[in-house]
Amino acid sequence: MRACPEYEELLTLHAAEALELGEAARVRAHLESCAGCRSEAESSARMLAGVALPSPSAAVRERMDALPQRVLGQWRREQVRKAFRARTLGALLAAAAVLLVVLSPSLRRSGAPQPVPPSAAAAEPSESQAEFEQWASANPLGELLEPTLAEEDAEAWEAEEEAELELPESELF
Repeated sequence: MRACPEYEELLTLHAAEALELGEAARVRAHLESCAGCRSEAESSARMLAGVALPSPSAAVRERMDALPQRVLGQWRREQVRKAFRARTLGALLAAAAVLLVVLSPSLRRSGAPQPVPPSAAAAEPSESQAEFEQWASANPLGELLEPTLAEEDAEAWEAEEEAELELPESELF
């Protein structure tokens, strides 16, 4: 006899004890009334019993119970190693930054351009320098300052200018 098609999958799950309570009760009620499904369920139970793992020994159970502690210890050691590497890397980067700050002024000095000897063009006064000298010799501020000076200061100033202009050639050189 064959099992009912709608119960084939449920019978295998029932043999593996993988059904929820409500479905398991429904399958058991069907097994009481259907001989084909009952023989299929017994066959599935025998097959699963043959491939089932034996129950673990006492030593294996102890090792399995200690497994979380070993894994936790190994994880902690790995975290300590990672933290040590991060601290070491941070210290090396900080040392490199300090070294860069200390050496950067000397690196700038060694890379400074060498002075260029003056050329013939530099010996001649530039156009802007010539304009400045012409402006300075014209006494541009004299007109602005004269009204603000007292009368006697203005006369003294003019007398000094005339005296400078009348210097003999021997005193000029």
